[in-house]
Amino acid sequence: MKIHPLSLTIASALAVSSQTVFAASFVVQDIRVQGLQRVATGTVLNYLPVRVGQSFDENQVQSAVQSLYQSGLFEDVQLSRQGNVLVVSVSERSAIGRINITGNSKLKTEQLLQAMKAEKVGRGDTLNRSALQTFQTKLQAQYAAMGYHGVKINTQVQPQSDGRVDINMNISEGKEARIKQLTITGNQAFSESELLKQLDSGPSGIFSIPFFSTRDKYAKEKLIGDLDGLTSFYRDRGYLNFKIANTDVSLSPDKQGVFIKVAVDEGAQYRLGKVGVSGNHGLSPAQIQQAVTLVPGQVFSQKIMEETRKNLANELGKQGYAFAKINPIPQIDNANNRVALDLNIALGKRTYVRRINIRGNNRTKDGVYRREMRQLESASFSPQQLERSKTRLQRLPYVESAQINVEPVAGTTDQVDLNVIIAERSSNQFRVGAGYSQNNGVLLNLGVKQDNFMGTGKKLEVDFDNSKVNKNYRISYTNPYYTQNGVSRGFSLYYNDYDAEADDISEYATNRLGGSVNFGVPLSEHNAVNLSVGYEQREITLGSDAADHITAFTDTNGFEYNQIPVKVSFVHDSRDRVIFPSEGQRHRVSLQAALPGSDLEYQKLSYDGAYYQAINEDMTFALKGRVAAGSGRGDIDGLPFFEKYNAGGIRSVRGYESNSLGPRDSNGDAKGGDLLVAASAEVLFPVPFASDMKNLRLSAFIDAGNVFEDFDSFDSGDIRYSAGVGAVWLSPLGPFELSYAKPLNSKDGDDEQVVQFSIGASF
Repeated sequence: MKIHPLSLTIASALAVSSQTVFAASFVVQDIRVQGLQRVATGTVLNYLPVRVGQSFDENQVQSAVQSLYQSGLFEDVQLSRQGNVLVVSVSERSAIGRINITGNSKLKTEQLLQAMKAEKVGRGDTLNRSALQTFQTKLQAQYAAMGYHGVKINTQVQPQSDGRVDINMNISEGKEARIKQLTITGNQAFSESELLKQLDSGPSGIFSIPFFSTRDKYAKEKLIGDLDGLTSFYRDRGYLNFKIANTDVSLSPDKQGVFIKVAVDEGAQYRLGKVGVSGNHGLSPAQIQQAVTLVPGQVFSQKIMEETRKNLANELGKQGYAFAKINPIPQIDNANNRVALDLNIALGKRTYVRRINIRGNNRTKDGVYRREMRQLESASFSPQQLERSKTRLQRLPYVESAQINVEPVAGTTDQVDLNVIIAERSSNQFRVGAGYSQNNGVLLNLGVKQDNFMGTGKKLEVDFDNSKVNKNYRISYTNPYYTQNGVSRGFSLYYNDYDAEADDISEYATNRLGGSVNFGVPLSEHNAVNLSVGYEQREITLGSDAADHITAFTDTNGFEYNQIPVKVSFVHDSRDRVIFPSEGQRHRVSLQAALPGSDLEYQKLSYDGAYYQAINEDMTFALKGRVAAGSGRGDIDGLPFFEKYNAGGIRSVRGYESNSLGPRDSNGDAKGGDLLVAASAEVLFPVPFASDMKNLRLSAFIDAGNVFEDFDSFDSGDIRYSAGVGAVWLSPLGPFELSYAKPLNSKDGDDEQVVQFSIGASF
């Protein structure tokens, strides 16, 4: 039988298909496939665009070969005719066996293998050299994006005896390219040095630490951000037509040095002309005047313009127009370099909240979070109420974080849903622990604390603490929403055994047994009044060498006292969080007294204040102060010795021993005073390179304070100062606090203690 060749290889498909290789078309009676090893015959027939019984001629050869080749299974394909039988001869591509990658350190091998698999050059895939080359090109681009422009990738395909191939890839990453020079040209209004300060990219400085500094690390995205920042810098200073004329980035021959040239076109500086607000906005002239911070005649500032837009949006948001559009329409006077602005307001429809969805509350009842929301369902949408709701949620002790997402309701233009995403922290704790502090010594602790008792938001605490200074037994219960409008009520029973001698004060001990009921009444979002009334029995035991003022007091008043203590306090609290706040203030004024009928009558008045201001995203400045004073009534001259104020130590003026400051008694020990003055300034920040450790904060601080016998004894020259660094870690056993402080003006007789710490004691 005569064989008519219809062969067509991949490389010569077009040439052969144009030749006349047989006299006429024929009807395919059978299809025979040759050369298969792993691929099934049915797979070939599925890709072949001709079937038995169909006519086949030279015009179909090219498409048939291309169809089989595009399957990716074959290295070569040939077609021939034997009578009325179509013969398909193939050479299969090899399957990939092992993939060996060496030399990589910046990218993990597992990542590379996953990327290869995504490009279909993974283990078990048929070898596609084109796909392998594509992956290699992408890998080089990935290294370049990381700053490794000199990377070399050597890939070898090694055939194996079983018909498979191994891929051996050796990567020589080289050194990371660093910026050696960055120059700015075309600038006239500002010096190059001033402009370079606006950029995060640039050569490393003289005092930069190479391992920690990333300034000289080149990244395309980083440079784009720098150029955007440079544009904003000029626009905020009136250069409306500023533009980046050209940016040139080149590499040194060894591909380890980056040289950047930025050419700028400053244009002219513009000042503000007339500023107006148009549209049917409903704002009063007073509201507009307060919101618009743009002043005619001043240098135009894009930043101030955006600030004005934000102010106007807030005012409109208070009226429920959450999606009002504020469009600045400029009128530019190029002859006089003036720009007039018309802030056109399109209110749209008033926006209402349809539904509030609480998510992430795995331990807590839905209503516990809903009662903290100041943005209500079916009410007008208010950005201010939304932000206040978020703050109130984050202030709950059992909430790690809170996020509120606004989602427009499909099919409407005036309704939104609020999705409240809660990340809860563990609040139900059974604690068995031990700690140590330089003041209290060994501390044993056993307790159950539930800030969120059975998911109700109520607080239950049962505690036993034992140290050489204090033995505490306490049970307390608080309902923060005793009434629907937020009045709280709580109860407390306690027993305390206190050894003052072990606390470095005087030779006496006291034990107290009592209980109290307390109420908290909110006056506004940030203000509240707290009231506590109780009953207490106290017993005093003197040491063998008690100080004269203590024996004199007990000789006059005895050793046992029944007291009816009452405490009233006003609290203003606008902090964004209770734990590690970054914004807000807290002020508390308290009056504590013994009601008529008590064996000892005295009163204490105190002020405690704290101010927090974020320096940036990670750092917070904190300023704290306390002033407290007390006096006796009737037969008592001054405060009882066990109610006097003390200073010094990790809770007060760090760098001085605990309770060591102030007046001395007849034995030379600190005896406390009726007047306390203390202050502290701190900068708090996370651990460098570990900002995700939310339970750990470092600080640098300056402390000041002392106690005085009474008002007449106050002398600002006796204030003690110290400075140092500290750390607070909210560990599972309780707070761990450590400080290193150096007294700045200690005097003879002061007890210094540079390193102080406390573990497991509350603060």
